[in-house]
Amino acid sequence: MATASPPVEELPSGLPPLPSYEEAVRLPNIPNPVPPPPDYAKTMQEPCPPHVNSPPPIISPPQVTVQNVVCQQSLGENPVQIQCPACLQVVVTRLEHSSGILPWILCASLFIVGCSYGCCLIPFCWDGLKDVTHYCPNCHQVLGVFRRL
Repeated sequence: MATASPPVEELPSGLPPLPSYEEAVRLPNIPNPVPPPPDYAKTMQEPCPPHVNSPPPIISPPQVTVQNVVCQQSLGENPVQIQCPACLQVVVTRLEHSSGILPWILCASLFIVGCSYGCCLIPFCWDGLKDVTHYCPNCHQVLGVFRRL
């Protein structure tokens, strides 16, 4: 069973005939074609290096650094339970109060204000204004100092 081709329209007179498929897809002859860029031409001519016989890359394991971190408990004006780094015992600290900068500043301030008849020495009698030194009750090692200023 043959199929009928669609009717060919008649072209008006004076126009050239339509080209065939082969003539339409054929590249035209250009007298001076534009050359490709130099880098492109070189890469097109060089073959890719073979990767078949190359050894796999050597990957070294990452270096791990172990670091011991000691979290020091904040020491305040009250006794605390802590592990002594000298004797490695868990102890409740023993406290000693000593005059630091704050009692001296308050003494000088009271003296300037006019409390010169012994009242300026009151800051040295009050433990709440002194620095606190924490000791281990077993080995008597200093564990830390809490300073007011």
